[in-house]
Amino acid sequence: MVTAIIRHCDKTSQTPDPQLYLEYCQQSGLWLRQKGPPAMSMQVDFVSGRQGYRVARAGQQRERLARACGLQTGKPRHIVDATAGLGRDAFMLASLGACVTLIERSEVVRELLIDGLQRAMAAGHAETVARMALIGDDSREWLIAKGPEAGADVVYLDPMYAGRRRAAAGKELAMLQSLLGEQNDADALLTAALEVARERVVVKRHQQAEPLGGIRPSYQLSGRSTRFDIYRVA
Repeated sequence: MVTAIIRHCDKTSQTPDPQLYLEYCQQSGLWLRQKGPPAMSMQVDFVSGRQGYRVARAGQQRERLARACGLQTGKPRHIVDATAGLGRDAFMLASLGACVTLIERSEVVRELLIDGLQRAMAAGHAETVARMALIGDDSREWLIAKGPEAGADVVYLDPMYAGRRRAAAGKELAMLQSLLGEQNDADALLTAALEVARERVVVKRHQQAEPLGGIRPSYQLSGRSTRFDIYRVA
């Protein structure tokens, strides 16, 4: 049962698409909905539904993510996820023992993340959620302001990719693009990340995408559709 419409995502909430709005359902939580056509819905859900299933069944993707971020050494890691988005990779990293700072400048996406984290905590994942901290800020500005004080062993970037995706991922991407508008600062974000990270910067890329900013990584870990570009700084 729908109990309230929280906020229409219009220009007053810095959202380019007036067809989008946030809706809170008492039983299922907070949703980003598109009026359509086509009508679509999306939420952050780490423990159930399509996104929760991906987190739980990540398999080789989880292993590559851990290796890319240096978690296989067993040493504690502080990872700054500078492109938090729906938080899927950040939740995986926290579930593997890393402390993760998520930076997200969109107020609407932050509301979705908070709701998803609250439901994950209620579902028995309090230990994982406790290792996650969400900050509302522009990532590049935050990294520049914090500098070494950010204490980031790893800075993780997953810039939005506009090419072909699988159907489910494509719908999520389309809604996020409508919500956030065009993102043109990924190259500058990589430059800032390279100045801050103590050990490495990890960039998630589609297999068909060029290296971010044309900067060649130290090495890559490739999967079927995506890869991780690793930039060693130490």
